[in-house]
Parts: sequence; C-alpha cells; structure tokens
Amino acid sequence: MTDKILKLKKWFILFVFIMVVLYFGVFSFLLKGDLKNESTRELNEKIKVAVLDSGINKNHKDLKGKIVKEFNPIDSSIESKNKLSHGTSIAGIITANNTNSEVTGVTQNVELYSVKVIKNDGKIERQGFIDGFKWAISQNVDIINLSLGFQKDFPELRELVDDAVNKGIIIVAASGNTYGLNSQFPARYDNVISVGAIDSKNKVPHFSAIGKVDFFAPGVNVLSLNNKGGISVYTGTSYSVAYITGVIANFLYKEKINKDEKSFSQVYTYLESSSTEMLDNKSKIIQGFNK
Repeated sequence: MTDKILKLKKWFILFVFIMVVLYFGVFSFLLKGDLKNESTRELNEKIKVAVLDSGINKNHKDLKGKIVKEFNPIDSSIESKNKLSHGTSIAGIITANNTNSEVTGVTQNVELYSVKVIKNDGKIERQGFIDGFKWAISQNVDIINLSLGFQKDFPELRELVDDAVNKGIIIVAASGNTYGLNSQFPARYDNVISVGAIDSKNKVPHFSAIGKVDFFAPGVNVLSLNNKGGISVYTGTSYSVAYITGVIANFLYKEKINKDEKSFSQVYTYLESSSTEMLDNKSKIIQGFNK
C-alpha cells in the first residue's frame, strides 16, 4: 500500500512538473510571438513608407518593383488616372532605383504605399485625405510622407496624427511654401517632423516657411522623376520632405529600431545628431546632400 502511494506521489509530482514546464514554455513562446508582432523588426525587412500625394506612376522604369500597394479614396471613376507628377517625383527622391540614371533615391530599403489624396486639379478634399490617412495607418506602415499640408488645423487631423504616432509611425510633413509665414498643419504639431527647404548654398529660399521647422533639406532645383516616365526639375518644401523620409527609412532599416511609442524620439535624436545647426535659425540642416 505504501509503495502504491509513493508511486502515485512520484507520478503526481512528475505530472505537475511537466505541466509547469509546458505552461511556462507555451506562455514564453506566445509572449515572444506577441512582442515580435508588435515591434521587433525582422532582418532585412524593408521599411514601409506611405506617400499621401497625387498618386505614383508605378510603371516608371526607375520605380519598378517599389510600389507594393495603392489606394485611391477619391472617386475612381473620375480620378483613376494620375495627371500630376508630384507624387512620382516624391517617390523618386525617396527610392528611385539605382539604374545608372540621373536620379537615384536616398534609400533602396523601402517599399511604397501610394495613397492618392491630391486631385488632378491639385486640390485636396478633406474627407479623401482622412480616408487615405486611415488606410495608411491600417497598413501598419513605418513612415507617412506628407509633402502637403493645410493652412487651418482641424480636429480629425490631430486625432489621426496622434493615433499614428502612438502606434510608432513616423510622420514627416512639409512646413509649406508659405513665403515667410508659419508652418502649415500637421507640420506645426510637436509630434510631426516638419521640413523646410534650402538651396545648394544652404540658404533658405524666400518661399520656405518659418516658425516651427525642425529640419531643412534640399528643395530648390531638385532633379527627380516625372509622371511621363522621364525626369524633371522641381522646387518646394515638398521635395525636402522626401529627402528626410529617405534618411529616416535608412536609419530604421540599418538600426532595426523597434516600432513603438518611443520611435519618434529615437528618430528625432538621430536626425539632430546627423545635422548642423543653422546660424540664423534654431532648425537643423541634414548633412550629406549639398556636398
């Protein structure tokens, strides 16, 4: 009888031990998997960049294979064809393929999500922009490039930006061609990286905004792709934004920065360390483009 009891105790202890090992092993596996899904970047995982703009010519030879998804929140029966080169030029600065052409993007480590929010007449409808922004967030992108802006703030814009930043998405926006007035929205927000333009001599052109401008990058006579399959020259803070987006994408890719609520501060600190302070402005010039 005593032997049976001892055997039962041994089996019971062994059973409990096995269950404990299984419990903590499964729990640890699930926890690791959950953390991986939330923030950890895989090796060689490309950075997802949403370009909210006029649409991108995905058939341009220098953008082959770069656009992985497209979304058009505007009436597709009217806006199915992209007539403006703005979005294509932004994409070219960020990641034009290194094909020995005159234009090569800042980074080759991205995949683009094209969101058409600018109509063919150059105007932006608020609801279309909101829907496009929501879609970009739903795609779990890493960066949202906004080479555009609004003169007046509105509640939905603030809510969208806060939601994106809380999810670890970096938002880079044009300070605007406001001719010496303050930056437009959402560039004026503290949790958005605001970008102004400089010329080849590191001078701020007369059209670039003042006020809340975090960093400056090339924005005068910039060579990039056009919507007809060739290249053109562009000027404006829109194009400066694309340079900064490319720099950030390279940083996220090379450093394997986890995507969480700390992403913005990490990126901002990196940009500060990679820039030089302007003599007449508190903002910084990103190094490496005008040399």
